[in-house]
Amino acid sequence: MNRLKDAESAFLRLSADSEIDWYPWSVEAFKKAREEDKPILVDVGASWCHWCHVMDETTYKDREVIELINKHYVAIKVDRDEMPDLDKQLQLAVSSLTGESGWPLTVFMTPDGKVFYGGTYFPPEDAYGRIGFKRLLQELNRIWREERDKILQVSSTLHSSLKNIEYSVDNPDWDKVEEVVSAIVSNYDFDHGGLQGTMKFPHPTIDELLMAYSYYTKDDTELKLSTYTLKKMYYGGIFDQVGGGFHRYTVDDEWYVPHFEKLLIDNAELLLDYTHAYQLTQDPEILDALNLTSQFILRELFIGEGFANSLDADSEGKEGYYYTWTEDEFKEALQGEDYRLWIKVFNVDRGEEVEGKKVLRRIMHVKDLSKFVNNTLGKLSEIRMKLLEYRMKNRKPPFRDDNVYTYPNARVAQALLESSVITGKGLNEALRVIDKFSPKITRRIGGGKDGLPEDYATALLALISAYEVTGNVKYKDLIFALEEKLRSLDYSYPIDSPNESVASLTLKGLLKTSVMKGEIANVKVPFAPSPLFVAGITHVTASLVKGTAHIVIIDEKDGKADELHKTALLAYHPMKMVEKVSPDNADFLPSFIKAMIKFNQGTSRAYVCKGTSCSMPITSPEKIKLLLKLNG
Repeated sequence: MNRLKDAESAFLRLSADSEIDWYPWSVEAFKKAREEDKPILVDVGASWCHWCHVMDETTYKDREVIELINKHYVAIKVDRDEMPDLDKQLQLAVSSLTGESGWPLTVFMTPDGKVFYGGTYFPPEDAYGRIGFKRLLQELNRIWREERDKILQVSSTLHSSLKNIEYSVDNPDWDKVEEVVSAIVSNYDFDHGGLQGTMKFPHPTIDELLMAYSYYTKDDTELKLSTYTLKKMYYGGIFDQVGGGFHRYTVDDEWYVPHFEKLLIDNAELLLDYTHAYQLTQDPEILDALNLTSQFILRELFIGEGFANSLDADSEGKEGYYYTWTEDEFKEALQGEDYRLWIKVFNVDRGEEVEGKKVLRRIMHVKDLSKFVNNTLGKLSEIRMKLLEYRMKNRKPPFRDDNVYTYPNARVAQALLESSVITGKGLNEALRVIDKFSPKITRRIGGGKDGLPEDYATALLALISAYEVTGNVKYKDLIFALEEKLRSLDYSYPIDSPNESVASLTLKGLLKTSVMKGEIANVKVPFAPSPLFVAGITHVTASLVKGTAHIVIIDEKDGKADELHKTALLAYHPMKMVEKVSPDNADFLPSFIKAMIKFNQGTSRAYVCKGTSCSMPITSPEKIKLLLKLNG
């Protein structure tokens, strides 16, 4: 066993028996490189990453590769979920040099920590149009010994250029919103939804921006684009058609054949995406996707103290084995059903194969399926349950990374809280996570290394959602303590990757706390050159320009406040803030709201505010929806 055997990281522990002399990212590794005058090889990956496993099982188990690394390099393993800040730096460095990014990320550095070369997956021998790792290791070692000046020049130039990167910081401006939305629409895939490209990643921040833009402009064009994308994913192979939840991406442009890893963070953000889409559209298929994703998260990722980080792509030694099907398996699982119909519905008879089994996707629209079965979505649910029971009984599930990281756990807690108002599920599990937060946030729930800005930002958003949904004032002091801490951290990174950027997450939290205080959100907005990957920060910009709705429900204990509260939570308004308070405990409200609630006492009522202007008291739930729509 090597130095990785005691690592907390599941990814590092998977290489604990490797013959390569791996180090974790540490002072010790860099000291050894300096003392022995060797370049550093850094392998960045994750337990859920299919090609990381391929490289570990082939390239890093090749005898010649092992000898070359141990003789000429100091080797370091990094878990990108453990050290996302380092991963961002290394991804940027390698993509600047070679145009490649992703996982596994293979990085070569000087002993003083400057990147001079890198890439992603390397096979042992030349293959797939890529240089073999043996030849690469030999050549880089030769250059290090014989032409080191070339390496030092490249590394020094790259280090200087990356060090000087600054993102433009602008005041909130609607023209910027128009520019970004226009760029997204110009790059939209009108055949399959999402952005154009030969591979497809979900981009929840783009969906959310398009929804908000339609809401503000009263033009449903962008809403239709967003909904079309969500429907295409729901019908596609990227969605687990049996157990719910989403795989990370597909290798085609049709949302069809995925790499089968499932990440907590992806499913958390997509759960929020579908929740907001349902609030706006009331579409039953959006609701079905929302329900199935919530059920998947609670069934397969909740582990008591929090939520597991990810599920691997592979099972029983084969990629996607847990999720793919043969016709015979379908027939066996659906005994008593017309399995021939369902084989066609899920495209098992003609579909694409992975490792000899078919990837499920639905090719028959609900309207068409209703010609063959009654209560279509209900029948689909019944069929899915039979398939799920068969799958759980007859197959070994993929490896689950049980590390409970704060960032994705806070994000999923927020998503479950918001969606629980619709589904009736997930509230208790979300609150169990949130009740472990304190002003000192750590990388893992319940302790460990200091938290990163993304941990603080998502914890703040989760606490705000807990306060909004429960009305429990115990969360308020913690919200404002975290707000102060977050303002002192560096949250300038504005790029969605495609998960929402640190800048966007942070500014959403600061915007909502400003609304709670009745203050103007005095913030600057960082932007990056590419308009396609700043949808999150653009969404915040739109809310800063148009104003954020603040709905305050005064609970007079007459039994009427709950319906007003639920209506406010379910109504769509981009980044609205909802508070339910007792008139006896309302001193913390902004002064202009306190002045309003002195009147009409005795009856539960709501006020819809924007800026420092509030509506007259509202006692009708329908009036809340109407006012929010008028104030869009």
